[in-house]
Amino acid sequence: MGDLQGQNALVTGGAQGIGRGIALQLARAGCRVVIADRDLARAQAAAQEMQTAGHEVIALLVDVTDETSIGQCVQAAITRFGRIDILVNNAGIHCEKIGEASTVEQFNKCLDVNLLGVWRMTQALVPHFKAHGAGRIVNVASINGRKPWADTPGYSASKAGVINLTQSLAMQLGAANINVNAVCPGGVMTAMADAFTHDRVVLEREIIQSRILKRSLLPEDIGHAVVFFASPQARNITGQALNVDGGTVLS
Repeated sequence: MGDLQGQNALVTGGAQGIGRGIALQLARAGCRVVIADRDLARAQAAAQEMQTAGHEVIALLVDVTDETSIGQCVQAAITRFGRIDILVNNAGIHCEKIGEASTVEQFNKCLDVNLLGVWRMTQALVPHFKAHGAGRIVNVASINGRKPWADTPGYSASKAGVINLTQSLAMQLGAANINVNAVCPGGVMTAMADAFTHDRVVLEREIIQSRILKRSLLPEDIGHAVVFFASPQARNITGQALNVDGGTVLS
């Protein structure tokens, strides 16, 4: 399982956190990987580290809220690798204040990046997938898309939208031999966790205690799930959202 030799993957938001863990696991499975991120310097640093480990990885600039930027990124990736087989829509933000203190602007920004970003990237690559007769799309949602937090209305709504969009796209694209699935991470202690707390240690301890499996969740754990969805073993799986959360949410 997980042999992706000869496959090419594009990971948005791949410069750090969960996206970097996904990019690393795809590279270890044999993929050539495009790390696409709005922070090009950070993406280049991540790519360099993986190149040093013997993987074929490149960094490209992308802003998932800008269709021109997306088009340039996709074209550059195809030019470099010849084709893209796997799209991982991971780019996401948390930009809210707590609960009802969130503004309309903050709510809209979450939707623009986390949900519409998935739509824009998918729309940009679907013609390419259809031309090659196949494609795999894996969207990174969240367990907050299944069970929202009161303090994160925009983020939770955007991730619920990603789950629903995944199912809609799966129904639309199945006839074109394009699988579309989602992973729903639980609390992973990345830089995004700083939006929730000033004390990561305390937050992680609380999250671990809420899990059936009383252990930490790593970016690489999310990467393993993505590799499975991208693999031949998942050829007959589409429209699914898999919780990778240590048993926090049972659904």
